[in-house]
Amino acid sequence: MKRAQDSKQQLLFGLVLTLLGLAFLLDNFHVFDVRRVLPFWPLILIALGALKLSQDADARGRGIGFALIAVGSLLTLRHLGIFDFRWRDFWPLLLIGAGVLVMFRGRLAWEQSGGAATVELLEEDRVQISTVLSGNQSKLSSPRFAGGEIKVVMGETLLDLRQASIEGPAQLNILVVMGSVKLLLPPDWSVSVKGKPLLSEISDKTTPPLMSSKQLLIQAELVLGGLDLRN
Repeated sequence: MKRAQDSKQQLLFGLVLTLLGLAFLLDNFHVFDVRRVLPFWPLILIALGALKLSQDADARGRGIGFALIAVGSLLTLRHLGIFDFRWRDFWPLLLIGAGVLVMFRGRLAWEQSGGAATVELLEEDRVQISTVLSGNQSKLSSPRFAGGEIKVVMGETLLDLRQASIEGPAQLNILVVMGSVKLLLPPDWSVSVKGKPLLSEISDKTTPPLMSSKQLLIQAELVLGGLDLRN
């Protein structure tokens, strides 16, 4: 079956080369004006797409076939003056398609794994939270909280640290992409936030204590996300 498909592709490719060579040869001898048929070269893409659809039964093969037919049809209609468009007007569709594909694959992987929120308490009382296309609520009461890392992609995470304590400074690194993180902190912690919000919001509603040796440094990077701090 594979050999038959390869033979068809080679036959079509050889036929295209032969016709192109014949057209240019006749043009050199002023028998035929090749400029009459050059605007119809996208028909080759349509033929390749049709061949792909007839040979491949999987979703990927059908997708490539439909894409070739669509591009070939648009180019042919443009050359005929029926439909006018400019590639620079439609290039964002590539970003949209890539984004939809990434979200679809991520959602599929999340459904297959049964969830996308993980919480780990590492050595030295460091927390590591990862949330993708999901929601997560965690509570930590460690007496020697040392910080950790929180990553959220298209999800929500709430971390309750009101029953925890720290000895000296602790650092918490937060990365948010199209999601949100909410931290509930003890009233005796001094909080300092440094970050790079891009189209995002950092809301610090904590009341700083008068004097405290318990310092939490938050290093946040946000893209289309939010960070909410409360005590």
